[in-house]
Amino acid sequence: MRDTEARELADRLAEEADDLEHRSEELANRTKDVAREWAQKRSDPKVPGAPPDDDDDEREDEDDDNGGGEGWDDPDEDEDEAEEYE
Repeated sequence: MRDTEARELADRLAEEADDLEHRSEELANRTKDVAREWAQKRSDPKVPGAPPDDDDDEREDEDDDNGGGEGWDDPDEDEDEAEEYE
């Protein structure tokens, strides 16, 4: 690879990295905006389908009382068990 080709590639990659960083920052801002909007909706009892935070805590307590309900399936759990037998 010639020196000019290497510089062009480096410039192109630097531009792409800058673009990705910019897009990442935009996504982070949009995520914060959506979270803020959702919190605002949850605080308004008139918004259907947006229960206040307290409802989530009660549901979790009910699930705990009923044996936990459907939980999150840890994809690494099987790997840990497999490592024990090796």
